[in-house]
Amino acid sequence: QQIELLAKQAQEIRKRKELSLMIYEATLRFKPQIGHTYHLYEKHDGTHMLSLVAPNEWGGAGPFKQFIATVQLLADHTWKEILN
Repeated sequence: QQIELLAKQAQEIRKRKELSLMIYEATLRFKPQIGHTYHLYEKHDGTHMLSLVAPNEWGGAGPFKQFIATVQLLADHTWKEILN
C-alpha cells in the first residue's frame, strides 16, 4: 500500500514537472501571480499559450487547437493542475 502511494506521488510530481516545462516554454502576455488560476492551450502551430480566459469563456472553440489544463502557480514557481 505504501509503494502504491509513493508511485502515485512520483507520478504527480512528474506530471507537475511536465506541465511546468510546457508553461515556461509557452507564450505569456502577462506576468503570472502566485496563487492565481490560468488556462493552458495548444496553438495550431504546436506551441503553447497561457491565458486568463477559461475554455467556457471563448464563446465557441476559441482560437486554439486544444485546451490542455487549468493551472495554478505555486509559491515554489511550479504549476499545479486544477481539476474541476
